[in-house]
Amino acid sequence: MAELKPHPRNYRKHPEDQLEHLCESIRANGVYRNIAIARDSTILAGHGVAKACAKLGMATIPVLRLDLDPGDPKALKLLAGDNEISNLAVIDDRALSDMLKEIGEIDIEGLLGTGYDDMMLANLAMVTRPRSEIEDFNEAAEWVGLPEYEPVVDTIKVVVSLRSQEDRQAFLALVGAKKYTDKTKSVWWPHRDNDDLNSVRFEDKSRG
Repeated sequence: MAELKPHPRNYRKHPEDQLEHLCESIRANGVYRNIAIARDSTILAGHGVAKACAKLGMATIPVLRLDLDPGDPKALKLLAGDNEISNLAVIDDRALSDMLKEIGEIDIEGLLGTGYDDMMLANLAMVTRPRSEIEDFNEAAEWVGLPEYEPVVDTIKVVVSLRSQEDRQAFLALVGAKKYTDKTKSVWWPHRDNDDLNSVRFEDKSRG
């Protein structure tokens, strides 16, 4: 594993979210496809899998060593083909969304290891299913199983100037703020149990 080298001309990057899916797949199924390498151990196909295996601390992984230099046109063609040929496949998005939903409902690990998460599946359902089944994103989220959420709405903010800390405390009590400290800068009105302190901002006029 330690001798493997990424190809200097590999143009695909492998962010953390992809590596998490690859790691889960490897934990569940092992490395089920050999990594193709050049004669000097430069990776030609399987960069993401190699990174995931390293992340998992694996000492050895199965490889297919080809009698090619990494700069050989045949090696570059393999590198490009491994990255691009799968993009030519035609995907039945409805069948995919049905399968992912089934996986999410049955597998204790959810969608980790498929390349999708619940939010991505909700978006897929939103764009692939007819309006008779899913009208908006709320329905798509419910179809996937995401918890319902309140849409973000614009808030009105008002600055309240106070002459002293006593006036400040009296005002907070007046608007029904249940939890506040000397550092509290804002409060919702009407009071909300999950107070995110965004609607009213105080200016203390007791100084200067």
